[in-house]
Amino acid sequence: MELHAGSAGCPPHLHYQESAARNEQFVGECLKKIRAAPDAEEGLRRLLRFLGERLECDRVYVFEEMDRQHIRNTYEWCTPGMSSGIEELPYVAKKDLLPWYGQLTAGENIIEPKVETLRQRDPLIYEFLQPQKIHSIILSPLLSQGKMYGFLGADNPPPEKMEHISVVFDVLAYFVCSLVSQRELARLRERHVPLQKPGAAARYTGKTVLLVDDSPELLHLNERVLRPEGYSLFCAGTLGEARAVLDQTAPDAIVLDIDLPDGNGLDFCRELRAAANIPVVFLTAHSDAQTVQKGAEAGSCAFLTKPYQMEELQKAVAEAVGEKTDRKRDGARIT
Repeated sequence: MELHAGSAGCPPHLHYQESAARNEQFVGECLKKIRAAPDAEEGLRRLLRFLGERLECDRVYVFEEMDRQHIRNTYEWCTPGMSSGIEELPYVAKKDLLPWYGQLTAGENIIEPKVETLRQRDPLIYEFLQPQKIHSIILSPLLSQGKMYGFLGADNPPPEKMEHISVVFDVLAYFVCSLVSQRELARLRERHVPLQKPGAAARYTGKTVLLVDDSPELLHLNERVLRPEGYSLFCAGTLGEARAVLDQTAPDAIVLDIDLPDGNGLDFCRELRAAANIPVVFLTAHSDAQTVQKGAEAGSCAFLTKPYQMEELQKAVAEAVGEKTDRKRDGARIT
């Protein structure tokens, strides 16, 4: 089935009715793909594949909020021979998508049939898209109760189909949000299922770790990675919440983001090391040499960059806990 405006020579109102009927039928086919999948994640993958193949796009993808400054490419379908965006660009700084990101947050779709025209109009966005061989693009926001959770996008859709693809994406965005919510519920249930292999000993029972990140998804993921090691875990989404935890206990290590809603993790690390001398592992989207150096100067014992490997986090936290083993615990309050 093709998406188009209608047959030549038909009155405008018949064009609209025909187009609406075709789009409704197409959305119904998409929902069948989702319902036939065994779980939410597979439903997303099947949906993207169906959209890419039927709408003749080079890539179809989902980006989700990562933290206040970044969005992450979580799902993707690529036509054969097209490079993977997830592999080459797993996450993107929101500033690289301005002013588009602001328009998406306001609920607007981005429809750009000729990226080349951005060379003069929006040179920063053009410089971001051009190396990825993107000639046309559609982005549709994933909004729920007025909050931005990410966007559904397609690279190089046929320009003549873009308006109608945009209408379809508007409808499908609701179902993509629903699938992401189902995935999060499934992961929440899995948090209570040990990742530890049968017969394996929890090496760090009795050790406590404070996780500080403004992304609930990353906090949950880090819990899943570290809990099987035996750690008792505390989570905080802000520096204020972290201070409240430190009022009650002195953890053996802290895994700390840098960009937080109420302050800078580098400054907090300096305060923390001066007052309580608790080992800090930075886990951040920053990867530039200057920030890495600032982290070391602030007193961190490790600096990990998102996205990271599970083993990297486990090793860094284990070494941080080992660093504190012979120290006297200090319950100093950080203000």
